[in-house]
Amino acid sequence: MRNSNSIDLTSRTLLVEVDVDNPTGELLPGAYVSVHLKFTGTSATALTIPVTTIMFRSEGIRAAVVRDGRAVLVPITVGRDFGDSLEVLAGLRPQDPLILNPPDSLISGTPVKVEEAAK
Repeated sequence: MRNSNSIDLTSRTLLVEVDVDNPTGELLPGAYVSVHLKFTGTSATALTIPVTTIMFRSEGIRAAVVRDGRAVLVPITVGRDFGDSLEVLAGLRPQDPLILNPPDSLISGTPVKVEEAAK
């Protein structure tokens, strides 16, 4: 299975390509299908983060975090999409402070001042 590694911002879809055995030739090249996948497991190690903390870059999806007083754009592996949050399967540590609404111009190494959230 392969995917485009880029979520369409309008339709919030991800193009996926799957190889399927077709010994009888029933499936035709270039055909489109609707598929319903049944999720049967859970990931105990997955984190859930707000979608407002991720950045779509040509290198792939990144989460903006603060490490040692600097912004770091961390490559992440996304699991399930819950609409306003995403399941992250790899790339983040539970203690990583996330940057909400990072600007597109943000680059790794930019000094960051962390402010406490207003209560």
